[in-house]
Amino acid sequence: MKKGFTLPELMITIAIFSVIAIGIYNTLGGGSRSYYMEVTHLELQQQARNALNRMVHEMREASRASVTVTVLSATSDRIVFNTPSSLGVQYYLSGNNLVREFPTGTIKPVASNIAYLKFTPTPSTNPATLKIDTHSDKTFLGTMSFHLTETVKLRNG
Repeated sequence: MKKGFTLPELMITIAIFSVIAIGIYNTLGGGSRSYYMEVTHLELQQQARNALNRMVHEMREASRASVTVTVLSATSDRIVFNTPSSLGVQYYLSGNNLVREFPTGTIKPVASNIAYLKFTPTPSTNPATLKIDTHSDKTFLGTMSFHLTETVKLRNG
């Protein structure tokens, strides 16, 4: 008498293992997609926060008289301001990049994937304040958005 598996037994075993393998693959694939989406969203947030922190730090030195906001479009403004050590510092969107221009003609990207940048000065308050609104958008397995707003108190004078 020969010992072994029959063809129907092998086919049933292969089918069971195939279902298990497909389940494991789908679980790992979903987890991997979720991980990469979260990492991409975190990078988007960190980049926007770092850029806003840099602008806020520099704008805190600006006097209210030196701040000029120019509306470039419905989604983009340009700000020009002076600090005690730098005259004519500019921040604006170039495509989807937030850039800093100083001195004139020297442009450095500060953040990418920025879809919206608006500056709203309130010179009548004491001290004068400047509200900065940004929206970051990135498409990676879907569209991710991040909105960040900061208010800066400007120096008097």
